[in-house]
Amino acid sequence: MDEFARMMNMEGVRPLEQPKEKARRPARQPAPASPQTIAAPAEPRPSGHAWVTGPRARTALETALDRLATEIRDGRRGWATGIRQDGGTITLPAASGAASLLGTADRQSLRLMIVGGDGWTFVMHPLMGVATLDEDPAGPE
Repeated sequence: MDEFARMMNMEGVRPLEQPKEKARRPARQPAPASPQTIAAPAEPRPSGHAWVTGPRARTALETALDRLATEIRDGRRGWATGIRQDGGTITLPAASGAASLLGTADRQSLRLMIVGGDGWTFVMHPLMGVATLDEDPAGPE
């Protein structure tokens, strides 16, 4: 397991092949009887987000760009942003397609590419070939 996958696993991010689980809320625990009592930490909840690598990350990018194009045609808002290694941001030409975006990511030394629309977000680390595309936790505005 590579470092990114290990980190995602520690954060509770599920692999794409694993189905989403309904979010479980930890049961409320009664207040401790004395201030010296140590409460057990709450059970970690699954985040509901999935990540993919390699060719599947490219497919996720293409899916996100198709979804963005549809939303823009329907008059809804959407964006494509890149974050460079130095922390600076650039607007990405989302209409250019996946190959163009990946070329831009390489030329601009992008750390992250973020494409989003009405209630969904796509995030990709182009150098690692890792991506996620999922509904926003709060859903569409």
